[in-house]
Amino acid sequence: MSRGQAEKTGAGRSPLPVFGSLRRVAPCAAILVLTGCGAKLPDCTTGLNKKSPGQDTAAGAKKGPQTGQQVLIGIDGSGSMLGYAQASNKNVWPRLLQSISQGILLEGLQPITYRIGAGAAEGPLKGSVTQATNPCFFKGCDGYRPVASSLETLWTIQSEGKVLPLRLLVSDLEVNQSDISSLLAGIQPDLAKGASTGILGIKAPFTGDVFGANGHVIQRGNVSRPLFILATGPKEQVRSVLDEIKKTLSLKGITDTRISIIDPRNSKGTKIAKWIGGVPAKAASPETNIRLGGQTYSPAQNTGYQFIRLNPGATGLSVATTKTWSQGTERPDFGIADLEKLPIAEGQQQAAEGMQVNSIQISGSNVRVGIIVDQSAASGLYRVVVPAGSMPEEWWLSWDRAEGDATNVGSKTQGLLLLMTTLSRQIAGAANAPPEAAMCIALQN
Repeated sequence: MSRGQAEKTGAGRSPLPVFGSLRRVAPCAAILVLTGCGAKLPDCTTGLNKKSPGQDTAAGAKKGPQTGQQVLIGIDGSGSMLGYAQASNKNVWPRLLQSISQGILLEGLQPITYRIGAGAAEGPLKGSVTQATNPCFFKGCDGYRPVASSLETLWTIQSEGKVLPLRLLVSDLEVNQSDISSLLAGIQPDLAKGASTGILGIKAPFTGDVFGANGHVIQRGNVSRPLFILATGPKEQVRSVLDEIKKTLSLKGITDTRISIIDPRNSKGTKIAKWIGGVPAKAASPETNIRLGGQTYSPAQNTGYQFIRLNPGATGLSVATTKTWSQGTERPDFGIADLEKLPIAEGQQQAAEGMQVNSIQISGSNVRVGIIVDQSAASGLYRVVVPAGSMPEEWWLSWDRAEGDATNVGSKTQGLLLLMTTLSRQIAGAANAPPEAAMCIALQN
C-alpha cells in the first residue's frame, strides 16, 4: 500500500505499529508465530565484487614495476600559471619549487625538469625548477615562447631504460572535459605498467588574471589559488616523494597542504550502511519491523540492512555509512552512487523505479546519500553502491568549482573532482577492487 493509499483509507496506522509495540516488549522469537519477524532477507552483497585489494594477478602487480633514479618534472608553462610567479606575496611559489627539488634530492633521486606546453616538453632545463620563478616562464618572453596548456605532454617523455619513471606535474589543473580526456590518455600507459598516482595540493597566493577551463578570465586581482603536484610512478616513490615535499614545505612555513594517494591496495574494504532517516525525519519510522511480500522482517534478524517505513508526508530518505555524522561537503548528485532494487527471492537487480539519488555528502571517508522517494515507489529491498574508486576525498569536493558555481571562483579549480575521480576509477577498475560502499535498505513505502 502506498503512502497515498494510506492517507485515503486510514490504513497507514494499523497493524504495523502493533508489531512495533510487540517488538519492544518481547523478543522476536516469542512473537515469531504472529509476525514472522525471524524471516531472513537475502545477502546484501549479492552480485557485488568481493575480491579483496592486493589480489591482482597481472604480472606487473605481482612483481611491482621496476624503479629508476630519475624524476621527470613538468611545469605547466601556460599563461594561467603567471599569477603564482607575480603574486604580491612572493614567498610561497619559490618555496614550493625549492621544496620539490629538495624533497626529490632527499630521497636520493635525480630531478630533471621540463617546461610543458603547446604539445612539447621544453628541456631539460639547466636551472632546474628555479627557472619558473621568472614571470617570463609563463608570459612567453626573455627567450620563452608563449604556450598553451598541454598537461599530458609530460607523459610522452621517455625515461632511462625500461623503468617506470616517477613523474611530477606542477599545474593549477584547471581542465575541461577535453583536457581531462587527453591527460588520462597520456597517463594510461604508465598505469598499465603498474603506476600508482598521488596528488599534493596547496592554496598559494596569486595575483593577476584567473583563467577558467574554457580560457576566459573569471577573476582578477589577488586570490588564494589552488596549486597541485600530480604524481605518477612506483607506489613507494610516489608516496615518499610527496611526503618529503610536504615536510619540506612545512619547514618553510607552508603547512596547509593536502595529499591523496590513489591505490586500490590502500582500501579498507566496502563500507556498509550504519544509519538511515526519513525526509522529513518525523514522517518516517527507522529501525522498525516492516512487511514485504506477505512476511514481516525484523532489523534484529537482518543486520546487513537499514530498515525504514515511510509514513504519509515523507518525501525521501537519507542513508549513511556512519551513525554519528560530522559536518561534511555536500553536492547535488554527481554520479558516484548507483541505486538498484534487489529481489527478495531469486532474481536479478532492477531499476529503482520512483526513486532517485539527489544529494551526496562526504565527511572524511564516510558518505551520506539523499534519495527522493515518490509515492509510487514499491516497498522492497534497495541498495546504494559507490563503485570502486568513485568515493572522492572530501578536499577534492570542497576545492572543486562546480559548473555554475559563482562563489569564490578563483579559490576553486574546475575539473579537479572529475579528473581525480575518473583517474581513481581507472586505477581501481584495473585492480578489480571491491566497491567503496554498499548500503542496503529495507523499505516499506
